[in-house]
Amino acid sequence: MKLRTKVQMFLSALILLFMLLMHTIVYLLYQNQVSEKEINRVRDDTLNVMEAIVQNNGGEIENQQLLQAFLPNNGLIRIIDADEQVIHDVSKQSSYYDWPFHYTQSEEIRLNKTEDGIPYVQVAMPIIWEDGSIVTLQVNEALYAMEDTLSTLQIVLMATAALMVIPAIIAGTLLAGYVTKPIQRLTKEMKSNPKDGTWDKLDIPSKSHDEINQMQHAYNEMIERIEENIRKQEQFVSDASHELKTPLSVISGYANLLKRRGKEKPGLLEEATQSILSETNRMQQLTEQMLMLARNEDKENLTYERFELRALIKEVIRSLSIAYDRNISFYDETDHHEIISADRAKLQQAIYILIDNACKYSDDRVIVSLIENNYSYDIQVQDFGEGLSESDQKQIFQRFYRVDKSRSRKAGGTGLGLAICTSIVRAHNGKLSVDSRIEEGSTFTISLPK
Repeated sequence: MKLRTKVQMFLSALILLFMLLMHTIVYLLYQNQVSEKEINRVRDDTLNVMEAIVQNNGGEIENQQLLQAFLPNNGLIRIIDADEQVIHDVSKQSSYYDWPFHYTQSEEIRLNKTEDGIPYVQVAMPIIWEDGSIVTLQVNEALYAMEDTLSTLQIVLMATAALMVIPAIIAGTLLAGYVTKPIQRLTKEMKSNPKDGTWDKLDIPSKSHDEINQMQHAYNEMIERIEENIRKQEQFVSDASHELKTPLSVISGYANLLKRRGKEKPGLLEEATQSILSETNRMQQLTEQMLMLARNEDKENLTYERFELRALIKEVIRSLSIAYDRNISFYDETDHHEIISADRAKLQQAIYILIDNACKYSDDRVIVSLIENNYSYDIQVQDFGEGLSESDQKQIFQRFYRVDKSRSRKAGGTGLGLAICTSIVRAHNGKLSVDSRIEEGSTFTISLPK
């Protein structure tokens, strides 16, 4: 069964159920109101009969005639003594004499039904009889008018419910269409994507914020993630093919050279083997860094933990000071121990890249500073090397960009270090910037939000 049919049936049934519930409440409230009104009326009639009997006590009018004068059209009046014997009873219908009776010394009001289901009111009150004894005056009246009114009300309510079936079905159909139409459009788009290699998003004209609108936005966000992943894959393949072309060419060249002249020049074997091994190591390093760069671009790959930022920076400085046998200065310009929540391993890698670059491309001193601002923590790495031109500063964070390619290769660089650092900082909602002047040095700054 389709979702549209399920929604339509559910909504139609819900509307009908609500109507039946409301009709039932209306019927019961009206029945209670009419019954109470009829009971009060019969009780008032009973009080009138009792008053007339008291006033006529020992009078000229016989009790039987007096009761006959107050007899309701559809009723019965009885006088019952303490021995449960009927002293007087009057009625226009012989069947009414079968109605139950009993002696009582207190007021009683009952609403009963005959064998035919006709409701009748029975009001019993004690009175003092002619001989001074206490007897029971019982007034009974069949409520034909109330029964006819309730029957008519039942017919009206049932007819109204039957007539409302069509509007309920129409309303259910319209609501089902409103709910399922965006889902059908979404399903159609999902089946048709991708079109000619392009992933299309849904057009969302509505400005509402209901669940359907949220689902449409969620689908568009999913499409954006798919497109981003495809872009990353294409970028990865393009970068890999571009950067691996040179080492593969070198390996292929030396392999062909060994094939042609390896036997004639045995000394060529060592040179070729060393070059092939060097290019192979470079390819391995390049591949690992490219995979690392791809992983660092996703915030989902971050593992957050709380740690002291100053201690992390000191740890990186200590490692690189030993590796390069250099004096790396550290200035902490904060007032307290900064505890931040971030991916410790990845942030350590970003700081490592900046300090490592400063040591590689500068023979002078390196200064690392930790500065606290109103909204961020800034980690600055300053070197006093050759510096960067304005054009280099604009491209320095791009993949595989090298200011001096020969010098970068000599230092073992692949042109991915700063790109990896940038991706890590951005994944933490931070910013990586550079301020540099030719022959004065460069300052790289990582800004992390508090």
